[in-house]
Amino acid sequence: DSILFPLANPLPEIWPWVAREAGARIIATGRSDFPNQVNNSNGFPAIFRGALDVRAKTITDEMCLAAAGSMAKRAEESGLDDENITPNMNDMEMFCREAVAVGMKAQEQGVALLKMDAATAYKKAKAIIERAQNLTQSMMREGFIPKAD
Repeated sequence: DSILFPLANPLPEIWPWVAREAGARIIATGRSDFPNQVNNSNGFPAIFRGALDVRAKTITDEMCLAAAGSMAKRAEESGLDDENITPNMNDMEMFCREAVAVGMKAQEQGVALLKMDAATAYKKAKAIIERAQNLTQSMMREGFIPKAD
């Protein structure tokens, strides 16, 4: 029951099917075309969103850990199994919750210039994230940016 995270991109150090044949039970890569994508894009957009929403003066390790904890909780709610150890990159709820966790931690640590409760932070983050998604979809429909595969 080994766990292996070959995260190099674009070519992982070992292909997931080779790792599984060698006995790895849980395998995560940095690639979106395999199960269990572990990539900084799971965290950084929401870490920045949460920090920006409360006008944090810095991003602390504790803020990043709050984001990770939020992501882990969302993964548990979504159902964990060998091929689902992190939320999917299309799970916008994950990003909203991460942003809130970061903003709340920034306030707790005294690095936030703006104060807001969790419900307000959630509403703000969700509105901005949805607007960005809608704009991206519109630009894809109009051919300004290529559609994602």
